[in-house]
Amino acid sequence: MDRLEMALIQDFFQRDDIVVSKILASKLLSQGDLAVHLKEINHTLHSKLTVEDEQIYISDKDREKCYRYLKKQKLTIFTYYEGKYRRALLLLHLLLSKADMNLAELTDQLRVSKNTTLSEIKRLKQELELKGIFLKYSRKTGYTLLGSEFAIRNELVNTLKSLLKQPSGRYFLLETGFVQEHELLLLKNRLTNIQQKVQLTFTEESLEELPMVLAFLIQRAQHHAGAWHFKFEKYDIKNTKEFPLYAELFRHVTDINENDLLYLVLQVLSATIVKTTLDLSDSEDIVKATDRFILFLEEECVMQFANPEGLKEKLILHVRPAIYRCLLCVNIKNPLTDVFIEEYRPLYEKIKVGVGIFEELIGREFPKEEIVFIAMIVISSIIHTKNGTEKQVFRAMVLCRSGMSISKLLLENLRSMFPKIEFVGAYAIHEVSQTGFEPDFIFTTIPIHTEITTFLVPPVLDKDARIKISNQVEVAINEDVTKKTKELFSYLSDLFPEFCKDDAFMRIESFYMKSEQPRLAVEEDHFLLTEEHMTVCQSVDMGEALALAFQPLLDRGSITENYVKECKDIFVQDYPYMMIAYECYLPHAKPEHGVKKPDYQILFIKEKSLLPNGDRMRMVIALAPSTENQHVEWLLKMNQLLLESNLQKKLGAIDSREALLALLQQELNKLPE
Repeated sequence: MDRLEMALIQDFFQRDDIVVSKILASKLLSQGDLAVHLKEINHTLHSKLTVEDEQIYISDKDREKCYRYLKKQKLTIFTYYEGKYRRALLLLHLLLSKADMNLAELTDQLRVSKNTTLSEIKRLKQELELKGIFLKYSRKTGYTLLGSEFAIRNELVNTLKSLLKQPSGRYFLLETGFVQEHELLLLKNRLTNIQQKVQLTFTEESLEELPMVLAFLIQRAQHHAGAWHFKFEKYDIKNTKEFPLYAELFRHVTDINENDLLYLVLQVLSATIVKTTLDLSDSEDIVKATDRFILFLEEECVMQFANPEGLKEKLILHVRPAIYRCLLCVNIKNPLTDVFIEEYRPLYEKIKVGVGIFEELIGREFPKEEIVFIAMIVISSIIHTKNGTEKQVFRAMVLCRSGMSISKLLLENLRSMFPKIEFVGAYAIHEVSQTGFEPDFIFTTIPIHTEITTFLVPPVLDKDARIKISNQVEVAINEDVTKKTKELFSYLSDLFPEFCKDDAFMRIESFYMKSEQPRLAVEEDHFLLTEEHMTVCQSVDMGEALALAFQPLLDRGSITENYVKECKDIFVQDYPYMMIAYECYLPHAKPEHGVKKPDYQILFIKEKSLLPNGDRMRMVIALAPSTENQHVEWLLKMNQLLLESNLQKKLGAIDSREALLALLQQELNKLPE
């Protein structure tokens, strides 16, 4: 890959809005040249960068590949920081750095001149003073932040959340060195596992955002040794039944006080929640306020709802964490706020009046972002009352990374636009494998890779977006013979006797000269712990370890030789990024490279193998992944086992595969369900 292609990767990695014309102008390229370079980049990174509507689309997964490639090439990820990153970096060093923060040190960190650094310090000082935080300087210790610790931590949280909205924000925060990826993985695994215990589901966005926010807050808590306080008497969170469960998320953290822990738990509570089966009536004040709000909508706004109880549950589900956010002075980010207000201004103004009921309850005003989320819930409930009578031919699902309000509004808008399509529901990406069916269409707000007909849509559909997506759906049906057959058969099915409907469908499809598309296969569980899946050896190098780990999969007919070769090639290049726990690695490739059936093998090496970078390898989990994601839950459990249990301390005594299996089963049984 040449320097120009590396520069393009850096551009794609750091930017969200990648306009083709700007790329061509800045790099002095033609359309043809760009296509050639894109093809080479996709080949090298195994990515799927695509050009559509004069823009280059890059998925989160492909942005991750760009980052890993730049790291692997030992290229500086950020050679220059834009203003928003300089401000954030300045604040983070003032809050977390152990070194004295003098002008020279800050200048080095920001990679700018002293004059620019002084300007940034002055600007930050002015901004923080408005929030009761003061930036002071002394010759002895340099620059220091003073003021309410509550205000300081709120500023840290808001800064982190703002950065995480940027396309490369997560990687910027990793590059600061204040938090490590293994810390984020531990927190994410615990958040994932706690969902069933507290009967809730976090959004995809929250599961990505929360670990980073919590990790930085832990660093601040350990850095700030003094006592601090914030008032939260009315909502006595520490005395709730859920508090001990949430506190368990931070059982590995030392040197923090009660208020540090309470603030961390409140960050989790204030995260956007998709759905819950909790008894929401526990909070009587919120329930009564919600009843008054719905009455306001019905009487003052003359709105009718087919399912008022369902609306009530959704409102309480959003309002409860919204109240915590308001009391914490931490506002949720809603990038659709201005778009929604412009599209639905009369409704927004009415909802704003009604939200005063909740504001009266807590003595705080709701920001417009929260009001818009509430308005989205209301309007989606109004739309859903307009049930169509047209026969539904196709099935579809909506994938939305955002919270319940946005996804529900999008779902109901699409239902009203396409009465022939049965929209089964709105899902986060990690929930798709649990749905148990293959839809005809997927409508998604984020780029995904799938063989199913997919439409990329904005979360809020304005007039132009509606026209565009309507045309795309019509074209997709007309160009797909199976879908065209289903549409025609649905129209004519009442004319055919029941006994000959199957034959009629086949004849129509035969007329269009295309056979039926293959269905998804249902796979059995291949991820049970057995002695057959264990291997113990004395001493091997990296290449021998890979061969030894994958040989049982070959013997069982689970994979091909080509799959082993692909795994070895990938592992040799990227093994530092395949470490899933201390001295434990997960070599694997995509199923299409030669997986016949899902399988795995655990290799334990008594005398640890030395890797090229100087690290040691004690355990290898050779994986043949399932196309149906059967391996995901098993891997999460193994991750939890390797990261949280006392397994590492006991591995030294292992001398046989029987002993290895017994130890793994013993430690797995100790993990909380």
